[in-house]
Amino acid sequence: MDKKTKIIATIGPASDSESVLEQMIVQGVDIFRFNLKHNSFEWHRNTIKRLKEVAKRVKKRVAVMVDFQGPEVRIETKNGAEVEVKKGNYFWIGSKFSDKRTVIKTSPTSVAKFIRKGEKIFLDNGDTELTVIRRDLYGAKVKAETDLIIKPRKSLNLISEEVRLPILADRDKEALVRINEIKPDYIALSFVRDKRDIEVLKELLKKMKLSIKVVGKIENMRAIKYIDDIVKSSDGIMIARGDLGIEVPIRELAFWQKKIIDLCRINNKPVIVATQMLRSMVENNRPSRAEATDVSNAVFDGTDALMLSEETSIGKHPIKVVKEMVDIACFSEDTDIMRRLEIEANNATEVLVDAAVKIVNNNKSLKIGAVVIFTQSGNTARIFSKYRLNLPVVAVTDKKDSLKGLMISYGVKPMLKKFGKTSFKMPKSLIGELVEAGIAKTGDNLLVIHGNNWMESGSTSDISLVTV
Repeated sequence: MDKKTKIIATIGPASDSESVLEQMIVQGVDIFRFNLKHNSFEWHRNTIKRLKEVAKRVKKRVAVMVDFQGPEVRIETKNGAEVEVKKGNYFWIGSKFSDKRTVIKTSPTSVAKFIRKGEKIFLDNGDTELTVIRRDLYGAKVKAETDLIIKPRKSLNLISEEVRLPILADRDKEALVRINEIKPDYIALSFVRDKRDIEVLKELLKKMKLSIKVVGKIENMRAIKYIDDIVKSSDGIMIARGDLGIEVPIRELAFWQKKIIDLCRINNKPVIVATQMLRSMVENNRPSRAEATDVSNAVFDGTDALMLSEETSIGKHPIKVVKEMVDIACFSEDTDIMRRLEIEANNATEVLVDAAVKIVNNNKSLKIGAVVIFTQSGNTARIFSKYRLNLPVVAVTDKKDSLKGLMISYGVKPMLKKFGKTSFKMPKSLIGELVEAGIAKTGDNLLVIHGNNWMESGSTSDISLVTV
């Protein structure tokens, strides 16, 4: 089966060896995520270098995504130790450690002052619930609602509109200075609150003359409030359900997932569904029924990509979990029950793409095996992708920046090709490459979307049929 949903895998100690990376690529991982909140910058740089060497060796193009902390709150423990706490026990959270009482420090430290008596605090993506029972000048006394082991660098969710932190954490700023050492394709920005957060990072990247795509992570109610503007400002969206499921009522989570996916498709922006997709496979050899259903439903909703987090970073079965996700995605794509959107064509390119889609849907006898789109910006390919047709879309571009932007789009196989500035003619060599790659076979028709001249930006104007 030809997978169209893109798979993102987070790399950590369970998956940082060359042999595991190679098998993950072979199984179908398209994008590798590196969470800069964990491990040293040197570890990320060296692992990314090895990943790129492995990808080159197996002759498969993969993309690299780095995850910035953003205005995320984490906890620190004294000397980095794990702290065991029983249900009903009390401990303190503050801005600094104390010898007189057990204190978990917030990072950044300024967050501690916003903790209020009577509030609920959540640790580690909501797995642990704490109740604030007292507040003084030094911090907050909290009660554990379950048995827990407090580990350093875990997330802390404080649901308060008063907390307004800089969009880039100190760790992000340090990474940004050295970002050219790892040359990522995407930066995922955590806890985006409005379009200004996206614009700040894009402005910094522009000043540094770096062409890195920015993916906005939707994790809080403020982002939901300004979701339209965030989608339009971002190069892609990640529905980060761990923190989002804490900050919005849990009953609303599925609604917002579908809503955001639709919004991204309408705006030609790639969208990722993330967090706890196959979480039981951190330990188990098989996913739960609910998890398998969850993955399928994300595909049925029309997501561009699915992301694995701790399943591949610290889990026992990083290769098997990729295979399971690919198998579920492929089957779900092939059922032809993906949600279809009523898509309105608003410009010449969209009218052309809509016509191409109608040709595919209404002329089954043509035996169209694939769609080939020649594009400079990648826009035409993204427009075609949002229709979620069950056939491969090959996007041919001569711009590396456009290639990067298409790595995450549903069903799109980007190819980097240089052509002379002459009149368009479908090259036989390209047809041969498509056959060799198994994208097309003899007797198929290729639906080709192009302009009259090679790679003229904004000149897409023609639809052709080419027989293989």
